[in-house]
Amino acid sequence: MTQFFRMHRGIRGTVLLGVTVFILTCSGCVDLTGLPNDPVAQTVKSGNARLYKYPGHLYAMRGFLGIFSTGMDLLVHKLNSRHIVASAAVADEARYAVRKFLMREAIAGRLTGPLILVGHSWGADDQVRIARALGRAGIKVNLLLLIDPVTPPPVPANVIRCVDIYKSHPLTDWLPVWRGIADDARNPVATDLTVINLRTAKVGFDTSVVNHVNISAVPGVQKMMMHYILDTLQRAAVRHGGTAATALPGSMHPPATQPSTGAAGGASRELMTKSASGVTIKQ
Repeated sequence: MTQFFRMHRGIRGTVLLGVTVFILTCSGCVDLTGLPNDPVAQTVKSGNARLYKYPGHLYAMRGFLGIFSTGMDLLVHKLNSRHIVASAAVADEARYAVRKFLMREAIAGRLTGPLILVGHSWGADDQVRIARALGRAGIKVNLLLLIDPVTPPPVPANVIRCVDIYKSHPLTDWLPVWRGIADDARNPVATDLTVINLRTAKVGFDTSVVNHVNISAVPGVQKMMMHYILDTLQRAAVRHGGTAATALPGSMHPPATQPSTGAAGGASRELMTKSASGVTIKQ
């Protein structure tokens, strides 16, 4: 060990970089967007329309290093194996490549149907930032699904609907890590924001075991995510007949809502409804 620290700085840096890349690659945290077998590139593969029940594209982003966000991979596996919608799970470290990919594909007209972004932890934060970048290019996001976001910026106005599912921890939430918080909408008129705090909400399953690490993989949360995803896909299929995500107008409002506030006082909606999965959601 002593000899290692005596090594030339350049050699030592190269060794550390190699070890880091090896760890990230073996843990499944690196997404090399653009390779033929890359799951992101596969979502826009020619002929996909006949393979899935619904047109559209879903991209789920794991949190830091992607080690703990197992629910993102589980969700995408369900969607693809059941042929529901073309989906891919990516690492938070690939956020810039994914942003570039989405902008290029949307502008080229290859992102047909609803565009859905899902994220856990820092992956949720970065999905908001990706949505904001898409908005600057005039691209709509049909559903932004945030699971325990940590330090999210306000949801941009190009997001039609945002659902923030998190669990508060009053004693430790002042620390901007390892937590989940409520987000706000930059334009509450343009964005339909639903905020669900699993610590206080009546959701029909035991939330006492939910924490920042396991939240995305909890079966009840998986059902909630699937509910909002299917609702978005079904509404788009009925109302727009598979119109491209870049052209979808308006906001989709959930039933039986009443005003509430997000983390910084922005408008959100309280939802009380029986979901398709049997989960009763109440803020």
